[in-house]
Amino acid sequence: MPKIFTDENRDEIRLKLLNKGFNMLKKDGLSAVNIDKLTEETYIAKGTFYNLFENKSEFMYHMMIHERNRAKKKLLSYLNSSGKLTRNSLRDYLKWLSTENPNVFAFLTDAEKKRLVSSWSDKYIEDEDNDNKTMHMLISLLESPAKDPDWKLACNYMKLIAVSLTTKKAFIKENYNDMIDSLIRQIVDILCA
Repeated sequence: MPKIFTDENRDEIRLKLLNKGFNMLKKDGLSAVNIDKLTEETYIAKGTFYNLFENKSEFMYHMMIHERNRAKKKLLSYLNSSGKLTRNSLRDYLKWLSTENPNVFAFLTDAEKKRLVSSWSDKYIEDEDNDNKTMHMLISLLESPAKDPDWKLACNYMKLIAVSLTTKKAFIKENYNDMIDSLIRQIVDILCA
């Protein structure tokens, strides 16, 4: 990146690209995340894009990390003054997740997921215990966690919500929100005392 960019400018440009790219992905899928169109719509030179990201694959990886970090920051905003999640704040956070859906993979087909992940170097591949770590981090933030919560079941319910967000048309429209609310209640009941 040319010397005329400060670290702050660089971060602003990077965020602008990541946010616009994610909106493109959510609206029209991976093929819509076209670097020419992305740089044109953000008024950022294509060369600047390639100074920030080696290629589209690396850009998608950084988009995934950006969205995960955004979800974690949002989680922290639901903590009470003691730094804990109540049943209600956990429910509200899960409701936000189900509305916002910051999961990049939720907007990819299985073939796109395989192609994207296979193009990432080993440094980009998450370790296999990610679900375990994420769920136990969430449980550690609970004000009143269940004695022995079935974190795997709660995790699967969360994944069902994520999958349903990208396949909404497969569900009966009139009961869709009730289904999501029911899954959220199940998660809260599993994790909270």
